Amino acid sequence: MKQLYELLEDARDVVAEKMVPNYRLEDVYRAVVYAFAHAALREKGVGLRALKPLEEGVPKPLLAIAKGELLSKVHPIVKLVEHMLREGAPLLVRYETSLERVIEEVKREAGRADTILAYDAMSIIEQVIISAFLKAQGIRTLFLRTFFLNPQGLTRFMTSQLPASGQQTLRGVAQHLASHLEARQHNKNSTIDQKVHETGILGLDEFIKKVDISRIARQILEASEKGTTLVLSDHGYDIVLSRRGGYLYVVHGFQGGADVALLLLSRISTFMRVG
Repeated sequence: MKQLYELLEDARDVVAEKMVPNYRLEDVYRAVVYAFAHAALREKGVGLRALKPLEEGVPKPLLAIAKGELLSKVHPIVKLVEHMLREGAPLLVRYETSLERVIEEVKREAGRADTILAYDAMSIIEQVIISAFLKAQGIRTLFLRTFFLNPQGLTRFMTSQLPASGQQTLRGVAQHLASHLEARQHNKNSTIDQKVHETGILGLDEFIKKVDISRIARQILEASEKGTTLVLSDHGYDIVLSRRGGYLYVVHGFQGGADVALLLLSRISTFMRVG
């Protein structure tokens, strides 16, 4: 069985080769989200009707790729994430010093970095798209073997493990990681998290419209032009099916209830090395 980083790179390669060169990144974003949602709905066996709003905004040739070759690469990711969250124990455990172990693994894989970029609520979906965008520009991107499981889907699960003497925020995580990887710069961006809270409950379709994926991609591209960049997140977001309304929406830290948790991406985030 392939590991998560290998599956992500398989999906990334389809997006980089078949989608990014020919379509606006906003349309690619919509198509990739569609593929992930499609795979999750199929895995849960709850029908595909909720996908209609997403389909309407995707150019037909792009939608065909999303339904075909990309879906075949995304479905194994969805299955593996589901398995890990059901069977696996978190890599980081509150009240223990395991954050340091994970940082050491990241350091071993990535070596040093010039810039650390921490994006609040960036999911593996955005990372796949941005990695594909960068690859299409001829920039090398790698998903590390090391990843972070966040069983609460909340920032504080990560930040509570920082040394008490430091800043216990996502910016503090970026700073802490920068000190270990000898990075000259570090930064934190909350754009995606803000959109989750502002528009996520209105629907997945509305959320995608509000996230400026091109701007985020350009930020990472500009950072990579100055040197090796490590991109990370504290958590992603969850894609949920409303039983009452029959539509898809996003939150993070979904706690259950009447609605169907399709894809709990707030529980997992990966590290991406650029350049």
